[in-house]
Amino acid sequence: MYKSELSAQVLVTYYNEKGQVNAFNSYDDSVAKGQFEISAMDNGLKVVYRIGNIAKSYANIPKVIGKERFQTQILDQIADEETRKDVAFKFSLDEQKQIYTVRKLQDYVAEELSALLEAAGYTADDAAEDNKANGAGEAAAAANAEFTVPVEYTLDGGNLIVSVPARELVYNKAYPLATVQVLKYFGAAGTDKSGYLFVPDGSGALIHLNSGKQNAEPYSLPVYGNDGTYDVRERIQSNEITRLPVFGMKQNDHALLGIIEDGDALASVTADVSGRNDSYNAVSGKFQVVAMDFYTLTSGTKTSSVPMFQNKIYGGSLQLRYSFLSGASADYVGMAGQYRAYLAEKYQLKPLAEAADAPFILELAGAFRKSKSFLGIPYQAAESLTSFSEARTLLEKLRAAGVKQIDLRYVGWFNGGINHSSPSRISIAGALGGRGGFRDLANYVKQNGIGFYPDVAFMEKYKGASGSATFLDRSKAAIYQYDPVMYVKNTARFSHYILSPAALPKQVDGFLRDFADIGNRGLSLRDMGNEVNSDFDPGRSVNRQDALAVIAGQTDKLKKQAGPLMISGGSAYSLPYADIIVNAPVRSSRMNITDEDIPFYQIALHGYFDLAGSPYNMDELQNPRLSMLKALETGSNVFYQWTYSDSAKVKDTDFNSLYALSYESWFEEAVGLYDEVNPVLAKVRNQPIVKHSKPAPGVVRTTFGNGITITINYNNTAAAVNGLQIGALSYRVGGEQNV
Repeated sequence: MYKSELSAQVLVTYYNEKGQVNAFNSYDDSVAKGQFEISAMDNGLKVVYRIGNIAKSYANIPKVIGKERFQTQILDQIADEETRKDVAFKFSLDEQKQIYTVRKLQDYVAEELSALLEAAGYTADDAAEDNKANGAGEAAAAANAEFTVPVEYTLDGGNLIVSVPARELVYNKAYPLATVQVLKYFGAAGTDKSGYLFVPDGSGALIHLNSGKQNAEPYSLPVYGNDGTYDVRERIQSNEITRLPVFGMKQNDHALLGIIEDGDALASVTADVSGRNDSYNAVSGKFQVVAMDFYTLTSGTKTSSVPMFQNKIYGGSLQLRYSFLSGASADYVGMAGQYRAYLAEKYQLKPLAEAADAPFILELAGAFRKSKSFLGIPYQAAESLTSFSEARTLLEKLRAAGVKQIDLRYVGWFNGGINHSSPSRISIAGALGGRGGFRDLANYVKQNGIGFYPDVAFMEKYKGASGSATFLDRSKAAIYQYDPVMYVKNTARFSHYILSPAALPKQVDGFLRDFADIGNRGLSLRDMGNEVNSDFDPGRSVNRQDALAVIAGQTDKLKKQAGPLMISGGSAYSLPYADIIVNAPVRSSRMNITDEDIPFYQIALHGYFDLAGSPYNMDELQNPRLSMLKALETGSNVFYQWTYSDSAKVKDTDFNSLYALSYESWFEEAVGLYDEVNPVLAKVRNQPIVKHSKPAPGVVRTTFGNGITITINYNNTAAAVNGLQIGALSYRVGGEQNV
């Protein structure tokens, strides 16, 4: 089987009636059977694979024929007695109905029978007449697992484009097509090659060729993270989100980069090393065609699961672009540079303008809902963590401390606070100062050149199920938190509903009508660059790729009408509209099969966007200096999340995670770190990263387009690199040590 897969260009999986997954490959189940067609295209060719046990059609063989006509029109026309017996044996007689029904025949037997009937003068028209007279008509034969998969191979300059037109996919509804994987072994590296596979896990990761990690699970993660409209009952592992639809391979002094151009929201990136099933290291893309989940039926003490299938598939193309590198550019930095050039050309991206200072990015938490009671009656009330006037005070403190370039993300400013109600109408939080306080803050930031980005969640509904998407089991897409010990969904800890993509345009339009009266240019998008979800409602089904198109269109509308956008997460589809990206990935999921993290995301995007990872005081590194060193390595900006109020306000509420945000605990440290790195970051802010290396264990070096090199020592002890001494948790810029 694995040898056949090595010879196959297409691998498909499909569901049977029980929801079990089966597999075919284009070698055993198409090419070896001669079930394919090749035709020429401009700059390429098209291969149509008919995969499965395709029953050949012989139109002059009747499915059902009356006993009398069978005798007169067929048997009486055959002179040879043995031949008559042979033909008669291929039909079974129903004595009660007085009809003959053709038996199930192998292809070669059907071919012989068709020839005998033709010699007897029995035609396809005769067969059609008999079928119709006996109720068979155009009825299809018993359902078979048969698939038609067209693949187009074309050249675009030095690139190879491989495309599967999804609208031309054909499958029997009794056997829904689960996944299509094209060119799984394209460019596969044998055991004699050195290099690595690049996978886009989080910021990026490398899998060394022939690493011998056969005991680790093969790599397989979905692009843009998991589809939220799959009801996940148990979550054992949380992975970093795959933000960019790319993958690659380096072997010796050659490399390839794969870009998933279309169908990216339906795609996963898969990779594996040699030695598990075959002698090759391979990385590729795989596309989901039909989604499936189980609906559980309960009666008394008995339960049973019934498979439920997606009823509307994507009608575009599943498309990959391969580009090739050699020599000094054949590494992950070269791949990232190739992808950067691709994005810049596709979206007309422009490098950032020069500036005297790098931005200090500040996120403030505004209001939140807190349970209170009056005369023993419980109710929810908005309580302030940072009012509009207090936000101004913090900005004044930063400016007085010498931090001149600030971009402010303000979370929880309207409709009840952080987990706000539907944004289709805007009601600015009175607990923060109301509309007047908001206008005063907006005027202040405008006068002082501060970027102001009020935050809004469009796709996560924190109140009310109206307009929400639907799971495959027809229930509303409600998301809950997960028990950190048992890993199961905790139905007592509701998080939010997922908005249907079909309802997103109406919600955005309603928001923009009110936002136009507020008097601010700038917006922070909490979720529109962070997640893509389907809707399996039978009445308005939206597949994930079409959902991506809706999100991109509405983000474009927000950009044009609301002004500059700060986007959280920064997945690829949001890049054409982003000015600032926060919570960008800075590490991988560190799966067992991967060997090292790389900042592919930042290498590809730096110089075109202001980037920031997690807030320094909320990062998993638990050490703001380490976060600062990572910012120097990746050219990212200083980012803090604060509240003006004491953190005790959130104790024993749904916002316990904000326990360490009081600005007084972080202010001096934040200003000190910014003062330290600003002179460096300001010089490289609009420069691409042209080189990234690891000259020693725990030491990395980044080179920017203007020649500035930063060498960072992440070790807790000093390190010597190329004759330079670098202190513990320190760095060098241009040979001068900074501590």
